[in-house]
Amino acid sequence: MFNPSAPPYILSLKFQPNIGLSKQQSDLWTPLVNQRWKPCIASTSTSSSVSDSSGYIQVFLDGGLNQQRMGICDVVDVAKILNATHVIPYLEVNPVWKDAIYFEDIFDVDHFMNILKNDISIVRELPDEYTWSTREYYASAIRSTRVKNAPIHASTNWYREHVYPVLESYGIAAISPFSHRLAFNNMPVDIQRLRNLGVLLVNRLRFPVVESDDVVGTEYLKQVVDKEGIKSAGRFVSLHLRFDKDTVAHSACDFGGGKAEKKALAKYRKAIWEGRVMNSRFTDEELTNQGSCPLTPEEISFY
Repeated sequence: MFNPSAPPYILSLKFQPNIGLSKQQSDLWTPLVNQRWKPCIASTSTSSSVSDSSGYIQVFLDGGLNQQRMGICDVVDVAKILNATHVIPYLEVNPVWKDAIYFEDIFDVDHFMNILKNDISIVRELPDEYTWSTREYYASAIRSTRVKNAPIHASTNWYREHVYPVLESYGIAAISPFSHRLAFNNMPVDIQRLRNLGVLLVNRLRFPVVESDDVVGTEYLKQVVDKEGIKSAGRFVSLHLRFDKDTVAHSACDFGGGKAEKKALAKYRKAIWEGRVMNSRFTDEELTNQGSCPLTPEEISFY
């Protein structure tokens, strides 16, 4: 992680936080005018009934928050495709932050399960007969219940041909890895509708759990809602701040850290990106103003 003392071009940004703040706040939440966009899939108030499950689908999601979010949407679709029971996903420990978090720590599980209950079967945990199916179990040896050869952007037919037999034989299939393992194109309408619904559901986060009295957290937000009512309590935004070494190095930008930063980034680019990050023909200021550089934590707080 880099911690530049000050963003080098922060003063060149046009946004001024102390000018017209109330109007900007108002505009931010105002619905967009009709731009003649039409939904590709008609909304429906009816849901398909959930028939008897063919078994349990279990996934282990790695990567950052966005990758995990996409994986959650995909496994909902896979469960629908195979008529399987979706087990609330296991989130891998992030290799950068090394923080152990659970699905329910981030997402509103009750809301997630309630909205999808008429489309697929969902359980929080595996029943006792399958509690042996853990990340550690699959890491220790080759297991018949693990599907580890799912191709990138696999079709619905691939899951029916390769995963459904595992469900039939063992009652459970653990798919790992599961990053970008479901196609976007040529999806049946009901599957695409469910994916879109999944995107909306996983964007609904829990109140942030914060133990420190110095940080706005769960209890404060609940007190505001309880005191003023949900409609008048305002809206809350959760920011996913990504300023990891690989992102910073891949951008070819300068972040005001001087010679030490340039040396460290050059070394990291050579080791990780293997010469794929070329020197830009633009200046650092031009890159920043073009939006080609990741925002630093300081710039995020400025906005």
